[in-house]
Amino acid sequence: MYEIYVSKKPIDGREIKEINGIEVIVPVQVHEGTPAFVGRKKERPKADALVTDSNKFWIGVLTADCLPIFLIGDGVVGVIHAGWRGTLKGITYNTCKFINQFSKIKKAILGVCICKNCYEVGDDVFSQFPRGYWSCFKSKGGGKFLFDLKKANIIQLRACGVNEIEEMEGCTYCNNDLYFSYRKEKTQKRNLFAIRLK
Repeated sequence: MYEIYVSKKPIDGREIKEINGIEVIVPVQVHEGTPAFVGRKKERPKADALVTDSNKFWIGVLTADCLPIFLIGDGVVGVIHAGWRGTLKGITYNTCKFINQFSKIKKAILGVCICKNCYEVGDDVFSQFPRGYWSCFKSKGGGKFLFDLKKANIIQLRACGVNEIEEMEGCTYCNNDLYFSYRKEKTQKRNLFAIRLK
C-alpha cells in the first residue's frame, strides 16, 4: 500500500517539510540520470530520483513544469523528477532498472507537468535526442518543436517492462491557477509530488 501527496497553489512545495506529521525527504535536484536510495539514514542526496523501502518518511520531488513520476513495487516506492535533460540521460529507465534489482515495478503514475501542446523547445534540444524519441517531437518550423515529455518517459518505462501506467490529468502551464509553472510565470516556487509506503 502507498499514499500520494500533490501540493497545489498557493502552497509553495519547497516549504513543506512534513505531511500529516511525517517528514518529507526531497533531493537536491541536479538534472542527472542516476537515482538515489534513501534508507535508515535520511540524508538529502544530489539526485533526480529517490527510492525507498521505508514507511517512516515521504520521498518527493519539486517541479514547476518538469514531469514527476511515481513508481510502485512490492515493498518499495520511487519518485522521479524528469525534465528534458534528465529524460535525455535516462533517469526514468535507470530508476526502473535500479528498483527491478530487488522488486518488480507494479505500476507507474505520471504526475502533472507541462503538456505536449505547451512545451516548446529548440533544435538544440531536439538534436540531442536519438531517433527512438523523434515521435515525441512535433515541428513548428523555424527550428522550434513541441515536445511530449510524458511520451518520452513512457518509452523508458516500457523499455523496462512497466505495463501499468496511469496519468494524472492537468498541465502546469494550462492549469497555472492550480500549479506553479516556470515557463508561464518565471516563478521560483514549486509543486511538491510525494509518495510514502503505508
